[in-house]
Amino acid sequence: MISKMHFAGEDKKVRKYLLPKAVIYKAGGVSGEDNLLVQKDVQISTDEPDSMEMKNTGDGTHAVILLDFGVEFAGGIKILTERCDGGLVTPDFRLTFGESANEAMSNIGDKNATNDHSIRDMNIQLTLFSDMEFGQTGYRFARLELLSPNTSVRIKSVLGVFTYRDLEYKGSFCCSDDLLNRIYDVAAYTCHLNMQNNLWDGIKRDRLVWIGDMHPEMLTIRTVFGYDQCIEEGLDFAARQTPLPDFANHMITYSMWWLLITWDWYLHNGKTNFIMEHREYIEKLLEQFTELVLEDGQDLLGEYPMGYFLDWPTSDLKEARAGVRALFAMALKAGAGLCDLFDNQKLEEKCIRKAELLGKNIPDEYGIKASAAFMSLAGHLDPKQAADEVLLVNGAKDISTFLSYYQLSAIANAGKMKEALDILKEYYGGMLSVGATTFWEDFSVDWLKEGSRLDKISGEGEYDIHGDNGAYCYIGYRHSLCHGWSSGPTAFLAERVLGIQIAAPGCKKIRIRPDLGQLQWAKGTYPTPYGVISVSHVKQADGSIQTEYDVPDGVTVID
Repeated sequence: MISKMHFAGEDKKVRKYLLPKAVIYKAGGVSGEDNLLVQKDVQISTDEPDSMEMKNTGDGTHAVILLDFGVEFAGGIKILTERCDGGLVTPDFRLTFGESANEAMSNIGDKNATNDHSIRDMNIQLTLFSDMEFGQTGYRFARLELLSPNTSVRIKSVLGVFTYRDLEYKGSFCCSDDLLNRIYDVAAYTCHLNMQNNLWDGIKRDRLVWIGDMHPEMLTIRTVFGYDQCIEEGLDFAARQTPLPDFANHMITYSMWWLLITWDWYLHNGKTNFIMEHREYIEKLLEQFTELVLEDGQDLLGEYPMGYFLDWPTSDLKEARAGVRALFAMALKAGAGLCDLFDNQKLEEKCIRKAELLGKNIPDEYGIKASAAFMSLAGHLDPKQAADEVLLVNGAKDISTFLSYYQLSAIANAGKMKEALDILKEYYGGMLSVGATTFWEDFSVDWLKEGSRLDKISGEGEYDIHGDNGAYCYIGYRHSLCHGWSSGPTAFLAERVLGIQIAAPGCKKIRIRPDLGQLQWAKGTYPTPYGVISVSHVKQADGSIQTEYDVPDGVTVID
């Protein structure tokens, strides 16, 4: 029978069950809640002596429990119910998920709590001797409330249903600073969670293929997992969903990112199939782009909605224009590389010339970290000037989760690795210090206040780091605390500290140029199409670095 069925698709993910780590709140008639923390058979039976009981009388008080699974993950929840007493076969419950304890305790509308993109606040029914699953979102905390009066329910287990792609972590990073090690691991995990049907932006909100946001995710994936088809699937999906002359996600800068992702992905894996299949799309996109650069170096990007969009925190700033023009030049250079694969010399030369024109007409206003970073990377601004005048001012203040890879890379280009690592630790370490297990859509070090934590329920009038922050489309609890674009530290640490840099498509040639900054040692692995590179660096008494490495056959290390 199954062989004759017509399937619409397949799920590439595995499903595993997580035990809650702690009960952090209960109210009303709840007893035996510690039984939920005990490993048991994932099967209901007619005799379950070690269950939790939730009981309501007729006084209007509801039994409530809040569970902490200890880590954010993607999926739903499985509830094994033993018995329902009180005359109701299917008593009513309210189930609420949260990336923070406060979000799980909120009502829709409180501090912008929402069911946008995934339902995280719902009414459900349970029944006796049942094994039922509910929800599909991103969460760490789950709140269960018995609504029906004069009812008691015995529940054997409440398990997190973790859905993820079962991938080998081939890339690794370890150094003399444990905080940096944690940051690398959490960043890699954050990206991994968003590798769902396609490569998503967030597992709670924005479960979409946002092409601009995909570039740092792509860098993480090639650094940690190597080749994965979700990158090309996402690029193809975007091209089909918004065909030319429209732009990816209806945003002109995101089509710039489309070209950069395609080129940088090719540099790592060396595969040309996807590029050749999309040759017509790429060439037509580049023809459109080159017409937007005038002979005096001015551009026509401002004629498009959000034509100078880098990221949300800078979307209202005139200084963003300089950064977008630098990004544009980088995209045209990537396009030139793609044209070389097509043997389209005329368009290749046109892309290079228009990129050079952008670099000869530099806007005077650029004093924000997002723009200074791209200008440095594109060669529009001296790296040391960019670092000293803009990027290092006020440390981690105004660093971006989305753009951290580019900002940190620009600082490293200025020979300021110690400062880059200090900012990385202050910024991403700030999220970890309040209980983060994944990295966020947005973050500011100004949000850090004594006593604020994700696993703490705020009292009336107390500060709530999740609900009291955010802006634009991510205000309050709508703010995603697991966003793939925030995973940039993985690639930065591999490329800049371990020094592994691709020098030829397919990683056939690489350079190993470590920069330890203040670190005493660092070691790690990096996947290539030929196998895994292993490197180890130890700082010597005279400040020099002793390096040992092992590369697979097919990979050559060059100076």
